[in-house]
Amino acid sequence: MPNVYQQSFSLLEALWQPLVQHGIIEKASAPMLASWITQNIGASFPSSASEESARRRAYTAYHSWNEYRAGDFDKYFWGADTANEGAASNDAHSKETPGLAQLLPPALFDELCRMLSTTRDARIPERPYASFNDQTEGLWFYGFHQFDHVSSTDEPPKLQDQVCQRGIGPGGQLVLRSRPFGDLVLDARDLDDYRDDFDTKALLKEQTTADNLDDKRMTFLMLFMQGKKNSKLNETFLWNQQYKGNRLDTLMDTRRLGSDSSTEDDMRTSVRQALDLTVCLSFAAAREVEKQLGAATAREELLGALLNAEVREPAAAPGTGEPLLDASERTQLMNACTWPDSALGIAATTTCAIVRLLLGASPSAFDALFDHFDYLEQGGVSAMLDFKNGYLREVAAWGDVLDMRDADNERFSYSDLYVAPEFEQRPVPGAAASTSSDPRAANPACIVARMPGRARLLVQAGSGMGKTTYVKGLAAGIARMRISGDGTLFNTLTRHEAAAPLMDCTPVLIAQPEAALAGKGFEVLESTRPELSSDEFASLLYRQLPDALKAPFRTASNGDKQAALELFRNLLKAPDSLVIVDSIDEVPLAVRNRYIDCLADLAEDPRYNIQRLIVTSRPLEDASELKLENATAGNVVRLLPFDRSRQRDLFERLRQNHPEDDAQAIAFEDIAETPGFDSLLGNPLLLTALVRSLLRNPHATAFNVLDTLVELLPKLPEQDVYDDQVLAHIAFDMTANAGGDSIDERTFREWYQTYRVKARDAARLGTTVSELGREDVIDRMVTRRGILTLRNGQVAFEHTIVRALFACRHVLNALTYGVSSNISQEQYDNACGLYRALLDVCIDPGRDDAAAGLALLLLLSARQAYGTWLYEDLQTDVYRDLCGLTLNAFGEHQYRHEVAVKLIRASHTFDFGLPCQRNEQIKVWESRLVAFADYYAADEVVVSEREHNRVGRISTASHAGDTPAAAHPEDR
Repeated sequence: MPNVYQQSFSLLEALWQPLVQHGIIEKASAPMLASWITQNIGASFPSSASEESARRRAYTAYHSWNEYRAGDFDKYFWGADTANEGAASNDAHSKETPGLAQLLPPALFDELCRMLSTTRDARIPERPYASFNDQTEGLWFYGFHQFDHVSSTDEPPKLQDQVCQRGIGPGGQLVLRSRPFGDLVLDARDLDDYRDDFDTKALLKEQTTADNLDDKRMTFLMLFMQGKKNSKLNETFLWNQQYKGNRLDTLMDTRRLGSDSSTEDDMRTSVRQALDLTVCLSFAAAREVEKQLGAATAREELLGALLNAEVREPAAAPGTGEPLLDASERTQLMNACTWPDSALGIAATTTCAIVRLLLGASPSAFDALFDHFDYLEQGGVSAMLDFKNGYLREVAAWGDVLDMRDADNERFSYSDLYVAPEFEQRPVPGAAASTSSDPRAANPACIVARMPGRARLLVQAGSGMGKTTYVKGLAAGIARMRISGDGTLFNTLTRHEAAAPLMDCTPVLIAQPEAALAGKGFEVLESTRPELSSDEFASLLYRQLPDALKAPFRTASNGDKQAALELFRNLLKAPDSLVIVDSIDEVPLAVRNRYIDCLADLAEDPRYNIQRLIVTSRPLEDASELKLENATAGNVVRLLPFDRSRQRDLFERLRQNHPEDDAQAIAFEDIAETPGFDSLLGNPLLLTALVRSLLRNPHATAFNVLDTLVELLPKLPEQDVYDDQVLAHIAFDMTANAGGDSIDERTFREWYQTYRVKARDAARLGTTVSELGREDVIDRMVTRRGILTLRNGQVAFEHTIVRALFACRHVLNALTYGVSSNISQEQYDNACGLYRALLDVCIDPGRDDAAAGLALLLLLSARQAYGTWLYEDLQTDVYRDLCGLTLNAFGEHQYRHEVAVKLIRASHTFDFGLPCQRNEQIKVWESRLVAFADYYAADEVVVSEREHNRVGRISTASHAGDTPAAAHPEDR
């Protein structure tokens, strides 16, 4: 591991890397660094007089303390409220703009202040030369104070720290080594008397006293200025000699900030110099980056440069070193720490980390940064990191289990069954189109990862298409990668390297309430309630979470509800969070628009500043859909129905995970070729449930399987027992009467209210029932049921076969509803009338509605759910009518014959390759039809042969001139 001095330099160097990366400078140099300090910090004692008046004689070359001018650099050090006071509060939480005094622990800050001094004094005394009988309040020219450590050799003396008093003044004045001292110009004539008259060696060997202090000062300057122009005798020249042309060059050459070497008096001078330079150069560099790139950009660039700093040897080329922080350390710092929101804040963080390194408080750059944030948060960073790790473990665990939406206890993982869908990204008006021809690049994770700035995306598809499966798996994949480094699930979901940046995120999955709580708890969003603040809406999001998603927060907070809520809010605010809001369509329609508005406000709130947001939803009615698209900046991705290849892949996975031997009895073609079911196979949830149903019972009928499938789609807290009957009535009317795939919303709601009253009346509950509002009807029957859509004011079934099922249910309801043991002739006749209304649609060449024929096939397939003693008679009548049409429909009714034949043939394979069950009477009818058809076909052959022979005989006789004989009766 690089030593602390190399690591400290790498941290400091990161602060000017944005200027290199943007090509503003090629590389940093000592003169450049010095100029930044000069321009952005300035001298401790700047002159306010003209240059002529600034020329002073030696005996008046003093800087009084009141000449010091505090500025932004002092605020950076002491804090905005205490600059230049020298007694700054150490409470970082009490300062609007904290300085180093608040950002460092008190003991560490006191040690820093002590180390900034060139003497053993913690502060420069108010009268620095009082021990020499000089009561002046301030510092003499360039801070020279005593020269006991000056070499007495013939070589020119050096500007050592021990002869130049630096540190913190009595009033908090920052008189530091690395910033210019002042701009006094000394009159060189004062040195003339010392050029020849003094024995310099003997004088410098003497102990400094009040009597020889002035002589030593002048002798030192005389020796130092030998060979130099008198005009150079000024504080600016001396500072340039000491730092610009000396120590900064050494810094850049060695790429080390400080060293183990020290002076004989154990002053640790090298570390003192390094700390001094860190305090000054960090401020100056950050301010320079701000001036060049702008405040907002500077902050982001400095943070990126700091996290990606490298350690390399002096001769090594840039980019060839090793990372100062490994990937795991970078991730932890981004995840657990709340970084400052300004460039100077990043610089102060860097300074605090270097102070910790150089003073031995932390062993590495990562520990120094982590310990810094942990101190500021009073242990909260460690707690947050522990929480995040626990949270990620929970997400990795529950997120890998597929929700099968049935009552079975079987558990399947993504590796067992997941088949990646195809996505389609809708072009955003005015935005540049994607340049990638790879369809995998339309994966939501790839889109979010490559979005510049704040990423917003809507993932849209119908019920059962895999929206929740995708985002739940994405969250689990990221969590697993973060916890164990296993990227298998993440790669299975994303399938493209463009998504890799999301592996550094913390997924925050926000789902809607389930089961009995679905659609409840949104009262605070009602139009009569006050507007919600971002914190209040975040609280609502947390309250609405299913228990499985609340568990990590409850565990981490030891059951403290308020603490759990704060953890959730902090997770939303974390810069690395990927916030996923699933199933907005399940929010009640009455408050959905307000929910979307609050979500948009939360995402843009500077206190939350959500960087990445994914929202999933079924297609919504027009107003909500437009609002949701606006909230996601028009970025929309659709999950496309499974193509045949994906359908087969999922089918094979399901069959391979079914241990029973009879799994091989089911063929994909048997399902795909069943009339009406083809559209369902593009829906992965329905295909999964369908295949699993057949694997459990290979002899299951099409009706019973479909009857089970549609019960998987609704997400309702409580279901009105009459809603299914009402929907069946509506489906029947749409098929038998309306003659179309959809009806307008108003008609749908009117039918719903009317049929709901009739259903209650039939159950002898009376007709007194409150009429539901529009939002309630649409929520219960459309949005949350999963089988209907509302688009452009029209309500429609998503799948024709589902409308056929409900139309079929309506016919069967006429036999069963309200009957305890016996069925009346009136009920049976009513059911027959309904069935024949469907048959009339089938045989009408002007009505092109496949649902009617599918409803008849489902009638023939119906089994136990409605009682065999009730439906066999009706099925017998259906077959009787179809058989009759095959015989009696001809001429202008030939179409009826063709429809009847088609339906009878379809009934022989409609139960997924197996025939619909028939009683003996029906079998006799069909066998007689087949026998008659065979006889008719054979008779046609015989007649054809005889006709052919007869024509032949006539032809022969004609050629012979004979008169043809009368045809034999048998020939006729």
